[in-house]
Amino acid sequence: MKRIRAAALVALSIVIPVAPWPVASWSVAAWAAPPTTVTPGKLSWGTSPTFAPFEFQQDGKAVGFDVDLMAELAKRVGLESSMLGMDFAGIIPAVQAGRIDAATSGMYITPAREEVLDFIPYLLIGDQMVVPKGNPAHLTGKDALCGHHIAVAVNTLYEKTAHSLSDACTKAGKPAIDILAVSSSAVVALTLAQGRAEGAISSTSVISAMMKNTPDTFEPLGEPFNTNSKLGIGIAKTNPALRDALKAALEAMHKDGAYDALIKKWGLPPSSSIF
Repeated sequence: MKRIRAAALVALSIVIPVAPWPVASWSVAAWAAPPTTVTPGKLSWGTSPTFAPFEFQQDGKAVGFDVDLMAELAKRVGLESSMLGMDFAGIIPAVQAGRIDAATSGMYITPAREEVLDFIPYLLIGDQMVVPKGNPAHLTGKDALCGHHIAVAVNTLYEKTAHSLSDACTKAGKPAIDILAVSSSAVVALTLAQGRAEGAISSTSVISAMMKNTPDTFEPLGEPFNTNSKLGIGIAKTNPALRDALKAALEAMHKDGAYDALIKKWGLPPSSSIF
């Protein structure tokens, strides 16, 4: 997902507490030593904490699926998780410049991004429609949105999808979609709740979290589409040892149930599993 914001590093260096699930016997003992990192003993990773349920602020602290995942992965390779908050557009450049070890921010794996970083896929994600509870506009699906007010997060694949659907409307001689592009997924939800949009396009994971947190406010519409997109942890191509260590730790989390427990904890659909 491309979220374009001014690149600026925020001094958030946050030590993340370890999640409370059982940990298997697999540990850093499987490795000769912890992988080399920017700061010895720490796994520093960049994120833009505005994308629930992956990373967001709650009661003054960063929480979310990615926050828990990175804490657990760091522990399993003998490191301490250290999160650095920054604008999304600055995350990949920070890894390339050697200021942080990893990029983890609900980041879609794309060919362009794979040209500059190595990625460890950790979730599958799709797109879906969501509407206010009761579907007051009586929308029937993504292919019947002509002339309707639809919210999306700006500079995302969802906005691109909305414009593609709108172009199809006008080519068919129908009214264009009235696209309301807002700053984040959280604002998309607020826009729907306030009745300023009749529906929205977002990710299956975000919509699952919306349903979990406010089941009486929203409802999904139709089946997911574009379901083969992957979220990944980006690592500098110059540090394959760190990439391989984190990948092995992720596989160990799957084997001992910690990975599935995270998916359940954050209300993601079972189909989100990369395994």
